[in-house]
Amino acid sequence: MSFISFREILVKSQLAGFFALLLCGCSPDNNSVTQQQLMDQAKVEPAAAMQLARQRLADNELSAALQWFRQAAKLGDTQGLNHAIQLQQRLEGRLATAKWLQQSVDSDLLPASAISRAQRATLGLWQAAPIAVANSGYLAASGCRLTIQPVASQQAGVMRWQQLQDAWAKDPLLSSLPVCFNDLVKVNAPVLSCSEQAASRISCNYTALTEQVLAGNFSQLLVIAGQGLASYNNGIIQLPDTATLALLQHEFMHVLGFIDEYPLSLVAAETVCHPGTFATNLLFDNSQATVAAWQQRWQSIAEKVKLQAVSTCDASGQQAYRVVATVNPMESYQSAMPAFYHQLMVRALQQTEHIMPVQYYFAHLARQQQAWQHWHALMQVAASHGYHEAVEALQYL
Repeated sequence: MSFISFREILVKSQLAGFFALLLCGCSPDNNSVTQQQLMDQAKVEPAAAMQLARQRLADNELSAALQWFRQAAKLGDTQGLNHAIQLQQRLEGRLATAKWLQQSVDSDLLPASAISRAQRATLGLWQAAPIAVANSGYLAASGCRLTIQPVASQQAGVMRWQQLQDAWAKDPLLSSLPVCFNDLVKVNAPVLSCSEQAASRISCNYTALTEQVLAGNFSQLLVIAGQGLASYNNGIIQLPDTATLALLQHEFMHVLGFIDEYPLSLVAAETVCHPGTFATNLLFDNSQATVAAWQQRWQSIAEKVKLQAVSTCDASGQQAYRVVATVNPMESYQSAMPAFYHQLMVRALQQTEHIMPVQYYFAHLARQQQAWQHWHALMQVAASHGYHEAVEALQYL
């Protein structure tokens, strides 16, 4: 007995309407023209390439159909190009489609004018250099203790960011924070090259943003691109273009030193779960010394804390404790925000010198490449944000 996976059913259902449109009224006469004759004709005749593509679709030979649609497109057939773009997006995703189009244009296999403005926006084929969208930023009424640079590589990300920014401005808690967003920057999708694996964290070619990071008028990046799992690392919030405000809030809390309150992977747990240390919301043991050190860090707002055991460090065998009793966005990102966590967020934003700026991470990358001028320039920007490790690094020069 054979079984069809859910993914196969989903792909077939997504393609059903596409196939029906192409195959309707198209029944090739294989008796009058042999396959070899068609393939010979398809080298120079777009109609023959389109006929072969439809035949391959009828036989469910999707990769072969895509190749013949591409051949028709190279011969100047507009429908062939449109069908190739649609089919490749369904089979391989938007990034692969954008890269094929970019390579085809660069190799003079397709004229740039053949790709419509809407197609370029959908696939993120903007002009080569990053461009800012004027008047798309946000200034908090309470000022800008922390400034974030949003980045998108496709139209879906541009639209999602506008929705997220509007929702942030209307949210009573988030809008009260002294957090500002610069004008959105659009980056060519093949250049940023964000991954599209649904079950994996999104990763991108962040070095494509080096010039923006060097400018130094922000300390954190927010990249809305790719498909997969959201994350925060090294001054970079990474979101898919389907992100909700709740997901953005969760990842933003990581910027302020909050740690997930669900089980971390073994590697992550071994990195952060050390007895005698603490994060904004977690203590990694419940000794009097650790509690006193955490209270000293947060002072007056930390006087009446009741510790609650959580599963954050289970993989490493270490018990962690959060500083509130209730389920919250760090355990389940759609949960309500406890008032005490809001107070911690406000206090963390009063001490931004503890928040690692993205320039410090880029300086690390420059050091790996022995690009010392870049390292020094980036470290100076990181130090200008008050980050003590950058200040110390420059003192040793």
